[in-house]
Amino acid sequence: MNAKKIFLLSYDIYLFSGIKSFIPNLVLVDANTFVLDASLLTPRFSLCLLIVDTRVPFLWVNKWLQRNSSQFSNFKCVALTMSESQCINRGYESLESVSGSLTSKSIIHFLQSRALNPMVNGIAQGEEVMTFQLTDFEEELFRVSFDKEALDDFCIANSLSKKALYRYREKITHRLGLSHFNESIIFVCRNNLLGFSAHGKEHAHAPADKNGSESPEAQRLSLALKNDEIVPWFQPIVDGQGEVRGVEILARWPMGHNYAISQREFIPLAEQSGLMSELTSYLMNKVAEDLNLCRGWGDKSLYVAFNVSPAHLSNPVFYWECLHFLELTASLPVTLMIEITENQTLQVNLALKELMRSLRNRGVLFALDDFGTGYANLCYLNELDLDVIKIDKVFINTIKNEEQTLPMLESIINLAKLLGLGIVAEGVEREPQHQWLTDRQVDLLQGYYYLPPVSFCDFAYYARLEHASGLGAEKGWRYGDDSVRLTAP
Repeated sequence: MNAKKIFLLSYDIYLFSGIKSFIPNLVLVDANTFVLDASLLTPRFSLCLLIVDTRVPFLWVNKWLQRNSSQFSNFKCVALTMSESQCINRGYESLESVSGSLTSKSIIHFLQSRALNPMVNGIAQGEEVMTFQLTDFEEELFRVSFDKEALDDFCIANSLSKKALYRYREKITHRLGLSHFNESIIFVCRNNLLGFSAHGKEHAHAPADKNGSESPEAQRLSLALKNDEIVPWFQPIVDGQGEVRGVEILARWPMGHNYAISQREFIPLAEQSGLMSELTSYLMNKVAEDLNLCRGWGDKSLYVAFNVSPAHLSNPVFYWECLHFLELTASLPVTLMIEITENQTLQVNLALKELMRSLRNRGVLFALDDFGTGYANLCYLNELDLDVIKIDKVFINTIKNEEQTLPMLESIINLAKLLGLGIVAEGVEREPQHQWLTDRQVDLLQGYYYLPPVSFCDFAYYARLEHASGLGAEKGWRYGDDSVRLTAP
């Protein structure tokens, strides 16, 4: 009998729960925990097989190995490739791997063969995934790439021309084994090679109390994300005939007694506590999971819009989150749309433009949310490659009757048409507003006049999508079903 202990390290351990009945001694480990459960720390395992979901940054895997290495005499790593993106899988090339796009039967057969075969003592001892080290010059180059003025100062300080700067970028990208510099930015930020967070802290910093620890509110929000308490709500976006063309995703935090905290209340907390990236990734995964439960799409197509703050949009990790959503919905007639919110100023620089261009090349749309209010001003129309503007409800509220003349609102509509941008009117609540906007050929409409934000089941009914029954059964994946995959084909 093989006494080898097997650990599967992932962010999404529930995805792999079906494997446990087929692989003996398997323990599913949440990558966010870093340290093994206390009940597992007592014995020392002579043999260990570590299966790594490659969506976990390799730096985190090394930390996990360092923290738990005292429990293993010998261990071996196997990579489970859950993404086709080169910058996501970088660092795992030296490991034996299996693709998550294979059928569940093939993956289980591969892991069984590695788990049940005896391992020769000492061969795999001390094995680690690849490590990387940036020079001081390279680290500074990455840091200033987010700010045009800082980049210009860097070139002056190092006597570099722009042409020489691009050559250095190409050299660094080649050394990291990637294709484009924006992939290099995502790679180094995702693996904390720039040291943005303090040494020894695994998560982004949350607001601290007087003792320097996370505030109770930030701790509660972090716990809510881990416990799946945050719920995505869906508000449809329709055309003039009332056909559903898209949906905006809004977050709600149910608190019982038919009361839920709006995202306007806890989103600022998420931004201050460094949980915004985790929240966005969480919502995208939940929405993709819900959409994959729908049947009978027919000739329907749908764009799915997520609100993203300028600060989060400027974070290169956001690029990976979008790619992951595209991967999860690859088999669906779904288009991802990013709504840039107006609550912060947006620093438009070369890195941001490269990120947006790369995503637009993959079919992602970009919209300017609440146009005409806050920081959503005219200069963004000139500086950014946008597809849609969303007219804020403060302008829609000025519509009182169908024949009313509204120079400001009509100017916004005419400007969008001249620039070739799509238009979404938010906050439509009355019939005269609907009629006024459709008379002026506004593309899409959104508001309580059609449907307020609702649960996914209610949205699917409204959009006339056939929702799969028995959610628990549909979420599971069964051994022996050749059509079932862990990733989109």
